[in-house]
Amino acid sequence: MHPQVSGNREEAESWSRSPVATTMKETEEQLLVVSRENQVLKIKLEATREAGVQALRSASQKLYESYQARSEELKKSQESEKKQIQAYNLQQEEKLRQSSEDANHLAEGIREKCTRITEMEQRLQRMEEEKKTLMEKKMSFEKMLQQMMSRNEDGKRCLDLQRKISTLQEQICHLQGVIQAQHQGLRGVIQEAEELNNKLRSQDEKIENLTEKLTVLEAQNKELKDRVEFWSGRPKAKVSRAVWTDAPRDVGALGAPSPYVMLSRLRKQKS
Repeated sequence: MHPQVSGNREEAESWSRSPVATTMKETEEQLLVVSRENQVLKIKLEATREAGVQALRSASQKLYESYQARSEELKKSQESEKKQIQAYNLQQEEKLRQSSEDANHLAEGIREKCTRITEMEQRLQRMEEEKKTLMEKKMSFEKMLQQMMSRNEDGKRCLDLQRKISTLQEQICHLQGVIQAQHQGLRGVIQEAEELNNKLRSQDEKIENLTEKLTVLEAQNKELKDRVEFWSGRPKAKVSRAVWTDAPRDVGALGAPSPYVMLSRLRKQKS
């Protein structure tokens, strides 16, 4: 048995020193190196992939923060614009209220002027009728005086009649002066009424313009309110879970060791 074992050993040693064995050993070592290099490449690929995920996560975070900042900026700008429109709206409403009050006062003034004009016209009409009556009475007395003088009647009666005619003439002259003053006053009141009417017309145009402005402002205010509500109630932007999932530093995808850990282990094996 011993010679056989010794022979086998010699054969093995002889085989190990043979060129074929040497070539096979070198080949195995090369295959091992290639295998290790493949493992390193695979791990590097996984590390690159994870770095890409980290970069995508960072870019997504920056994009989300930029979106949030822009959203807040827009919201503040729209809120400021909304407040400005509301303040301007209040000013226009106050102007409209004041203009409406002024218009009511003007309309009341016109009604008072119209009432006064009617009263003055009626008074003038009564004065004209009274003047007509006095003139008719005077003409009657003058005719009667002519008849009496043509018949040479009593001078005393003629003198009394002349006094009556003179009194009537004075009354007619006084009444004519009052009538003229009334006509002048009536023209003044009519002119005042026309001026008030022009002011009222101008005030009505102002009210119409203010009403149109308020209608536009209300529409703008509603639009801004809807935009503010839209941006305030808009849900936060969501990104893929693959980007946002944070795994432990020593664990890779699907629970496998992190590529950095695997590289470290491989370097330890080489050493």
